[in-house]
Amino acid sequence: MKLLPIALLAVASIACRRENPPIAAHTPVLSGHPVQLDQEGKIVAWTSYGEIARLGFHALTTKFPNQPNGKPTYYAHSRFDPVTFEGDGWPHNPAGLNAMLTDSALRWFAYSGDRAPLELARGLLDHQLAHGTTKPTATWASVPYASADAGSLEWKGADDSFCEHCGTGDGPGVIEPDKVGELGLAYLQFYEHSGEQRYLAAAIACADALAKHVRDGDATKSPWPFRVHAETGVAREEYSAHVIAPIALFDEAARLGVGDVVRYRAARDRAWRWLLAFPMKNDAWSGYFEDIAIKRDPKENPNQYAPLQTAKYLLEHPELDPDVDAHVEHLLDYAARTFAVDTGNGEKGVQFGAEVLSEQGADMWKMGSHTARFGALQALWFERTGNAIAKERAVRSLGWATYLTDRDGIVAAAIQRSEGYWFSDGYGDYLRHFVTAMGAVPEWSGARPRLVRTSSVVRAIRYGEGHIAYDTFDAHATDVLQLPASPASVTVDGKPVEFTVTPSGSGAVVRIVRTEPGTVEISV
Repeated sequence: MKLLPIALLAVASIACRRENPPIAAHTPVLSGHPVQLDQEGKIVAWTSYGEIARLGFHALTTKFPNQPNGKPTYYAHSRFDPVTFEGDGWPHNPAGLNAMLTDSALRWFAYSGDRAPLELARGLLDHQLAHGTTKPTATWASVPYASADAGSLEWKGADDSFCEHCGTGDGPGVIEPDKVGELGLAYLQFYEHSGEQRYLAAAIACADALAKHVRDGDATKSPWPFRVHAETGVAREEYSAHVIAPIALFDEAARLGVGDVVRYRAARDRAWRWLLAFPMKNDAWSGYFEDIAIKRDPKENPNQYAPLQTAKYLLEHPELDPDVDAHVEHLLDYAARTFAVDTGNGEKGVQFGAEVLSEQGADMWKMGSHTARFGALQALWFERTGNAIAKERAVRSLGWATYLTDRDGIVAAAIQRSEGYWFSDGYGDYLRHFVTAMGAVPEWSGARPRLVRTSSVVRAIRYGEGHIAYDTFDAHATDVLQLPASPASVTVDGKPVEFTVTPSGSGAVVRIVRTEPGTVEISV
């Protein structure tokens, strides 16, 4: 995150004044919203988590018109003007953004049945394949570029001379292997959703490249460099702690039995051993954001993204780590004591009872997506442990994060408007956390019948009056639904299946463990 141009900041300020009526002087305000407090004086969400996701996805899919290049703003820009919806001159971050948007869209589709974000993600994935992928003859062959010049529809690495002192952009022809893992997994999951072979082929190419180039790391060199020249394989920056993304890709490819599974498992094990031996012990959690100058010391610029995404993966796949509880507890604690702190710019680490997170050492403004991530992880931790304190922490952090969304679904990165409006921080890596939280604590999804979580990728879903029907990629899957009451029936291809019911708020949580293929139908 970096400062917006002064002109854009002024426009953003004017927009905020237009959108919100005058507020009484005694009422605290966050991002234009009057702060809602409970009886303990602690913050609560200004609207429901589901409504935050709906507003954001609706804005993303309807408010950004085609630019003169023929594509919506998010094809060539990482940031946008909240009034004109045009992009600015900051380098683009396509691979990470497209992975985030795909993950968000798939989660939202299962919850809502809304296909529009999925079609948006499909268009971006296809553009990445056609205009943002290395040559098949490159040393790092047929993998995505993580950055691009602002305004360009050719994604080939961003010019790092954009800013004389800040070092933005990877450099022309430079990739980020952790984003190869992130987008490779997104390709694979979109294949599971769509059945289209080009996404499977793209995922296998990513896994093949990562397996080919894995190495033994140490305290200053990770299993893959953070930045590397695709054509030559020469590293430009040696260290990234975000190895959970390649690990997740290898795990899913091995589960499906696609690609060179033996090689993937060996590469995965090398990365996992390094993860446990180094960042999990020394907390050198650096190397994720593409718009930061090259760093030589792994502890120089820590971020919360790598440790918290690691914790999220472990909580969603606890069977993969025999020490999952100790590791997750450590990662959550590290993020809170490092990033939910008072900062030199005057922001408090705890606001209205909510732990509020900064992004990274180089940019300590408090931000919505990272605070929402922390809240969603606390919700998952509560689900796993039953720890009521974790649920309380989740409610407060998620509640604070809702205030970054205005009533038109325009999401600011931070209360500090100079941080700008980003497609990643405002949409791809923001909305998904509210859906994740509702999957962990289904009562937060409200009274309407919803599929709040499934262990598989949803291929089709239909919400009707008193009826839900859906298909998933996997025949063996576990589904979690929030319903108004115990269902009248649950069938798979017309055959009754067993389910459990747990009272939840004003309704019931229904869990289904399936072992047979077919369409799941639920009558409420």
